[in-house]
Amino acid sequence: MSSSARRTPPKLARPEPAPVVSSPAITELTRRIEDQGVGPATAAFWAGAVSPIIEPVDAAPKERIVTFLWRDDDAESVLLFVNRITDERDLDASMMRRVPGTDVWHLSYRMGSDWRASYAFSAQYAGERAPWLDTADHLALRRALDAGAADPRNPLGSRNQAGQRLSIVELPDAPAQRWLAPRDGVARGTLTCREAPGDLPVRIYQPPETARCDTYPVVVFFDGEVWTGPQDVPTTLDNLIDDGLIEPCYAILIDSGGTDRRWDLLGADGSIDRWLATELLPWARREYPIGARREDVTVVGQSLGGASALLALARYPDVVGRALSQSGSVWQDEVPAAILAADLRGTRVYVEVGAQEWVLVPLHRPVVESLRAAGAEVAYVEFNGGHDYACWRGGIADGLCRLNYTIVTADSSQE
Repeated sequence: MSSSARRTPPKLARPEPAPVVSSPAITELTRRIEDQGVGPATAAFWAGAVSPIIEPVDAAPKERIVTFLWRDDDAESVLLFVNRITDERDLDASMMRRVPGTDVWHLSYRMGSDWRASYAFSAQYAGERAPWLDTADHLALRRALDAGAADPRNPLGSRNQAGQRLSIVELPDAPAQRWLAPRDGVARGTLTCREAPGDLPVRIYQPPETARCDTYPVVVFFDGEVWTGPQDVPTTLDNLIDDGLIEPCYAILIDSGGTDRRWDLLGADGSIDRWLATELLPWARREYPIGARREDVTVVGQSLGGASALLALARYPDVVGRALSQSGSVWQDEVPAAILAADLRGTRVYVEVGAQEWVLVPLHRPVVESLRAAGAEVAYVEFNGGHDYACWRGGIADGLCRLNYTIVTADSSQE
C-alpha cells in the first residue's frame, strides 16, 4: 500500500442545507394538544402513528413531506441519521425537535417521491455523553451513526456492512426492488466456501441444477461477506434467472475483511484487479464450467469495490467485458487515469450513483464521459438516494439486466 494513498474521500460540506420543513401532522398534533390537553392528544397520536409519516405537497405531486418519529420521554436529545441527508460535518442540522411537554420527537424533510434511504436514531440521556460525540475521526463517527437504533414503527429495513439493522424510508415512486425476497417455486442455487489463489476466501454461487449449460458466464462480486450475509444476492440471482432476465451464471463473491484489509484489497493502488484477471479467473475456469470470453465476465462493486470494478475493466478489457459500479470511489486519481488510457470498445458498463451523494455525483459525470470516449457502451443512472445498501441491493438487479440484454447509447443512458 502506498504511504501517500488517501483513504478518505474529499471532505466537502453539503452544498445546500437538507430540506427541513414543517409537517402538517405535527402542526395538527400541537393544535389538538391545545384543545384536548397533552395526555389525550399524544395518546391518540401514538395510537395511530406510523413512521415515517408520508404527506403530499400541495401543487407538487412528485414531492412528499417525510416526517420521522421517535417516542422517548427521557431523552435530552435525539439525532436522526438519514443516509446522505445527514451532513456529518453539521450534525446539529439533524437533531430532532420535541413537541413541548410530550414524548414526541420529530424531524421532517421535503423529498422527491422517488427517494429511498436507510436511517437510524441515536438518543442522549441525562448524565450521558452523546454517542455521536465520542468519536476521534471520520470512521469512528460513521461507526457511531451506523450503530443507531432502527425505527420500531417501521417494518421495512435492511442491514449495513457491519450487519446492523437500519430502517428504510421508501417513497411511492422509488425504483421497484422486485427480486430481493425468496419466492416459492423458484429453484435455488448453491453456495460453497472456497480458498482462492493467494488464500483469499471466496464464496461460489452455482446456478440451480435446472439450468444446464456447457459453459456459464460469471459475476464477480467484491465484499462477498456482505452480499452473502447482511445482504442476500444469491436470492436475487435465483429470481433473475427464474424470470429469464439474466442467463444462468456462476458468481464468485470475494471476501474483503475489515476496514484495513478492505483498503489493501480494493484501494486503487492495490492489485485486486490484476489478481482477479491473472489468478482468480484462470483458477475458476479450471474448477468450474465458466466461459472463456471476456463477455462472460462481469465485475460488480460498491464504493471502493465500484472503483475496483471499473479498474478491472479498464486495465484488463481483454479479460473483463462488463462492469457494474455503484457509488464508486472515483475520487481516487487512478480510476479516471486508467479509463483515459484504455481501449474499451466492445465492453459494457453500468454505472449508478446516488443523487444525494454531493461529493460523488460531480466526479462521476466526467468518468462516464471518459468511459464512452474509450469506446464502452455505458448505462448511467443517478438514483434518488445515497451511499446505501438499501439502494444498491436493488440496483444490482437493474444493472445485471441492463448489462445482459441492452446496448445503451449515449442518448438513452441518463435515466
